[in-house]
Amino acid sequence: MPREDWPTTIPIDAATGSYLSPDTTTTTRTDFTDFFLRFRPASDANPHYTHLFNVHQRLVGLLINHPAMIPNLQQTFSTPANSKNKVYFMWDFLLRTLQHLAAKVDPKFPDSSPMFRDVFSRAVTAKMYILDTTGKLERANASVGYSDDDGVEFTDEVKALAETLDEIPDGCAGCGKEEEEGGEKLHVCAKSKDVEGA
Repeated sequence: MPREDWPTTIPIDAATGSYLSPDTTTTTRTDFTDFFLRFRPASDANPHYTHLFNVHQRLVGLLINHPAMIPNLQQTFSTPANSKNKVYFMWDFLLRTLQHLAAKVDPKFPDSSPMFRDVFSRAVTAKMYILDTTGKLERANASVGYSDDDGVEFTDEVKALAETLDEIPDGCAGCGKEEEEGGEKLHVCAKSKDVEGA
């Protein structure tokens, strides 16, 4: 059961620095996920950050409720999973990416954080695996001795949401400004480049 002293929402107003987490040795995967579903990005967070945060969080919530996760739910987070299928693998991968976002990326100026590039790269990788129809993820699991993917498929809802993982809003990844004065699209504006170099 989730601890009664867990707040209903856990605001992530700045990079926490350390990785917030319940005890991995005593918390079931269901409750462990519940803890991270309480996270809320800062209301003034950069749109790039908010998009990645929200999509990862929603995918984690969908995957923990996938039928393929049932054998793993009441095990503690640190216990080797009963069923190491592709849904379990992506749940774990996306949850860890969400942890990186909360701990190591500045919500207001995400591009100033070195981890932001890693997070985006992980988002692209997650999208590739979830939408792949050639068996890449199944082969990756099989290569390390896992054989629990027979009949396991991602839901249409998961696939549709995964499609949006790398659909970052237009604008500066540092401050959210949408375009230069001349109308050109921004990736990082001059102001945010100064922040990065500070």
